[in-house]
Amino acid sequence: MAEGQCVFCGIAHKQIKSFIVYEDENAVAFLDIMPRSKGMVIVVPKKHYLEFDQDEETTNKIFAVAQKVGNAIKVGLNPLTVYISVMPSQVPHFNIKVYPVYQDEVPLVENQPKQANEQELNSISNVLKTVLSNKVVEEKPKVEDKPKDEKPVEKKKRSKEDAYWIKRELDIA
Repeated sequence: MAEGQCVFCGIAHKQIKSFIVYEDENAVAFLDIMPRSKGMVIVVPKKHYLEFDQDEETTNKIFAVAQKVGNAIKVGLNPLTVYISVMPSQVPHFNIKVYPVYQDEVPLVENQPKQANEQELNSISNVLKTVLSNKVVEEKPKVEDKPKDEKPVEKKKRSKEDAYWIKRELDIA
């Protein structure tokens, strides 16, 4: 890789070792080696650009890949939910981050990046590649109508601590 070349371009063109979970003609999705949560994926266009509006056609395709990867994370890693984020990063290359959120984690914005070991990255990568190759995530779940005689589900009351963390996360965002 030439000096000064973009790190994400190096990954997209396979000049830098990475744990790619998905690739097509426009995008590469790979595991972050310093994730804020286990299984965090970065989706980048193969074409180098900085802002989403510099190539809207490719950006639309990148968002579709991020959604597909997010669904694969839900199926393969079973988090509580998945967040998708577009924020500036240290690497000057448009990217979308896909964050799994697990039980008993502090809000992602407060998590410090952790060094992931190669064995864990290989394992997660294999799970996500398997889910994506089986095309399990391409089909949207079917919403079934509730039987008319079924009683509505009672909502669980939030604790003061839950309300605090929700409010705090909203205030930070």
